[in-house]
Amino acid sequence: MIHTTDYVLTDEGRVRDLVRAHGWATLVSVTDDGPVVSHVPVLLGEDVALPSGGAAAPAPDPSPRPARDAHGLPDRFTVPSAPFTVLSHLGRPDELLHQVGSGREHLLVVEGPYGYVSPGWYGYAPAVPTWNYLAVHLYGTLELLDPEDSYAVMAATVDRYEAPLPAPVRMPDVEGYARRIAPGAVGFRLAVTRWQGKAKLSQDKPRAVAERVVEHLGTDPHYAEPALAAEMRAELDRRPDWT
Repeated sequence: MIHTTDYVLTDEGRVRDLVRAHGWATLVSVTDDGPVVSHVPVLLGEDVALPSGGAAAPAPDPSPRPARDAHGLPDRFTVPSAPFTVLSHLGRPDELLHQVGSGREHLLVVEGPYGYVSPGWYGYAPAVPTWNYLAVHLYGTLELLDPEDSYAVMAATVDRYEAPLPAPVRMPDVEGYARRIAPGAVGFRLAVTRWQGKAKLSQDKPRAVAERVVEHLGTDPHYAEPALAAEMRAELDRRPDWT
């Protein structure tokens, strides 16, 4: 992630909301065979009741992190202030490819809205294009779930995405079929031990320029990204001192 401090996302509530609202993630594992990547839907653990009751996430590590890393850069990571878990599922045999039982740290990348920003929107020159975006990197250990908890995660995922539809299809509506195919997937829990977030929303630009970017992101015929425009508007509203 870009290290510019202007863009650092430090509000853990916003991080959890990003996971909740934009629940499509990239799971990255370092294995004996090299990097392995899967693309998965994710849910916040606190939003899902598991049949087992769910093992509690480990308490955040109270020990201070070093101020500088091995490269001399300021620490980029935040330790969760409260237990923080993410639930998902993998199609088998991907859990073997990710070597879930290796004890290694895994990375889950969750992206929020993103979009191209043209220098022609700034109203001054010279300028160059960029991309604005929100993203979080969640690091932690993976734990595979038992069949009933796995099924509950898949059912909760279906409920999450079917809920807005006029005639939602729920797992109980297709119980027999769902139970037959469920063993082809396995649920997992990521217990987050550290995270890094960035909200790159033109904070390095004057407020008037950021306002113009918001307008174009809302209306441009080629590059409109209304969700990103809304995030920028919210950032502007949070920072009345942005001049």
